[in-house]
Amino acid sequence: MSKFTKNLFASSLLFSNIAFAQIDVQPLTQILPQGASIGFIAENINQNKIIADHNGQTFMLPASTQKVFTALAAKLALGDEFRFETSLQTQGKVQNNQLDGDLIVKFTGDPDLTTGQLYGLFATLKKQGVNQINGNLILDTSVFASHDRGSGWIWNDLTMCFNSPPAAVNLDNNCFYVNLDANKSVGEFVQFNVPTQYPIQVFGQVRVVGAEEAPYCQLDAVVHDNNRYQIKGCIARQTKPFGLSFAVQDTDAYAAAIVQRQLRQAGIQFSGQVQQPHQPQQGTVLAQHLSKPLPELIKKMMKKSDNQIADSLFRTIAYHTFKRPASFQLGSLALKRILSTQAKIKFGHSIIADGSGLSRHNLVDPNTMLQALNYIARNEDKLHLMDSFPVAGVDGTISGRGSLINPPLIKNVLAKTGSLKGVYNLAGFMTNARGERIAFVQFINGYSTGELENKTKRAPLVQFESKLYNALYAD
Repeated sequence: MSKFTKNLFASSLLFSNIAFAQIDVQPLTQILPQGASIGFIAENINQNKIIADHNGQTFMLPASTQKVFTALAAKLALGDEFRFETSLQTQGKVQNNQLDGDLIVKFTGDPDLTTGQLYGLFATLKKQGVNQINGNLILDTSVFASHDRGSGWIWNDLTMCFNSPPAAVNLDNNCFYVNLDANKSVGEFVQFNVPTQYPIQVFGQVRVVGAEEAPYCQLDAVVHDNNRYQIKGCIARQTKPFGLSFAVQDTDAYAAAIVQRQLRQAGIQFSGQVQQPHQPQQGTVLAQHLSKPLPELIKKMMKKSDNQIADSLFRTIAYHTFKRPASFQLGSLALKRILSTQAKIKFGHSIIADGSGLSRHNLVDPNTMLQALNYIARNEDKLHLMDSFPVAGVDGTISGRGSLINPPLIKNVLAKTGSLKGVYNLAGFMTNARGERIAFVQFINGYSTGELENKTKRAPLVQFESKLYNALYAD
C-alpha cells in the first residue's frame, strides 16, 4: 500500500471518504517515454474508496474523454426522447398546386442528417401537390450563433473531415471527397475529379514527381470563398485513382446550393431569393424529419468518438438551457451549470471549450472526470450510459487496443478514449477480480518517442497500460 499523500487526501474528501491508495502508479510511469506526463485516479465504487491517485488534480488535455461530460449533460438536459428536427414550414398557403408564400427550411443541428433525408422532405412537399413556390427560400439556421468551430481547434486540421464544422445545417457530416488521378508522367499535373453531387470547386496544380523527390512532398489545401478549394504540392505517381476527403467550410452556401438543386430534382419551380435571417422563423409544418433518439446518438458519439454529434449536442444543450441561439461559449456555461447543479461535479478552474475534446484550450484534471464517472455508475439505472462506452476487444475505439485485448481485460474494460497528438487518455470502468466495479481516469499528455516508427512508438504505452490495468483488476 502506498503512502498517504496530500493529493489523495484532497481526492478522498471530494467523495466523503478518506482512504489509502492501494496501487502505486509511480513505478509504472518509468515505462513511458521520457517527458510524458501522467495523471491517473481510480475509485472502487462498491467500497466508495480511492484506490489509486497519481497527479489526480493536475490539469491536462482531456481530448475525447470530454465526450463523457457531453453525454452526461445531454442525458440530464435533453432526455431520452429528444430528437433533432429538420422541417419545411411556411406562413403562406398551399393552393392550386402552388405555395403562395415563403418556404422555410428549418435546420436545428442534426449531426446525422443526410442529403437523401433532406430530399425526402421536398418529395413529401411534391406529393402534397406543390409544383411551384411563389416566394423566397428561407434557410433558418438561427439555433446556433457565432463561429461553428471551437476556440483552440488547430488551424491546419480545419479542412479534415474529423474537424467538419458542427453547424446548424449538417449534410452528410459536412464532408465531401474528391478523386485524384495521379497516373501521370513525372512533371505532369494531377487531375481532380469532383463528384457531381457536391456543390464545390477543387482546383490546383499538384505535380507528379519521381522517387527521389517524393519523400519531401506534401499536399496542402487552401480554402477560398464559396467552398472553393485549391490543392498545392506534389505527389509520387499513383497507378490507381484515389480519394481525398475535405470538410465543408461555408455550410450555409453549401446547404443553399443543395436545397435549390433538390427542389429542381423534385420538380418544384422556384425563382425567388435565398435568405438567411438571424431571427428564428415559425410557420405551419409541411414536412418533417426527426433524427434518431438521443440514446442512439450518444452511443454513436461514444463508440466512434464522433466529434460532430458531440459539438452539436454541446450547443443544443445550451440552446435548450438558455432559450437563445447557442455559441460554443454558451455551451460551456450550460454544461458546467447542468453538471454542477444536477450531478454535483466540482469543476473548479477547469476549462471546457467544446463538447468533443478537439480544442487545445480544454483543461481538466482526472479527479473532475472521475466525479462524472462516479455519478454515472451510481445512477446507471436511470441514465443507461455505460452501454455507450467502447468495450475492450469488442467495439468502438478500444476494440483493438493492444493493452486491453487479453484476459482478464478483454470485454471487461469499458472506456472512452481521448487521442490528440501526444495524448493517450482513457476514462471508464472495469470489474476487478472480486466482482467490484472500478472507475478510472488515465490522462497521458506529452507522449513522444521521437522518430521511432509507428509500429513501435506505442509499445511503451501498451506495456504501461497492460501492467496498470492488470494490477487494477487484481487489487
